[in-house]
Amino acid sequence: MEKKNGRGRPSVTQKLAGEKAELYEKIITNGKTFRSRRSITDTAYAFSAAHIVLKAASKIEDLELICGERYQCRSILNQLGRMSLIEGYSDADVISIAKEAIQGKKDGYSVKEIEQYIRHGRLTGEW
Repeated sequence: MEKKNGRGRPSVTQKLAGEKAELYEKIITNGKTFRSRRSITDTAYAFSAAHIVLKAASKIEDLELICGERYQCRSILNQLGRMSLIEGYSDADVISIAKEAIQGKKDGYSVKEIEQYIRHGRLTGEW
């Protein structure tokens, strides 16, 4: 019998990793068992956005402002990942919004303001 989560919907990690979802979750959680399903989901979205953005790292200046070794704007990456996985935006769209987020950071906007801008844009389509 297939194990179901919650109301019968597959988890985000199952959508991303398929049969390897349990391994994917162990990697995300670092083997910690106390992380919530929501926290694992948010991390999965951030990982998928980081993967998209890092593939195009040579085309993006000052990427370390949102995604670097020492610092990651998880909330911005989370919204970028949701753009890609939930709303179905293309990788090019995600990269262009990442560039806008970087420009916003340079212009002095806070991470929360940038996150709200991306959330509003992805939900309404008004950029």
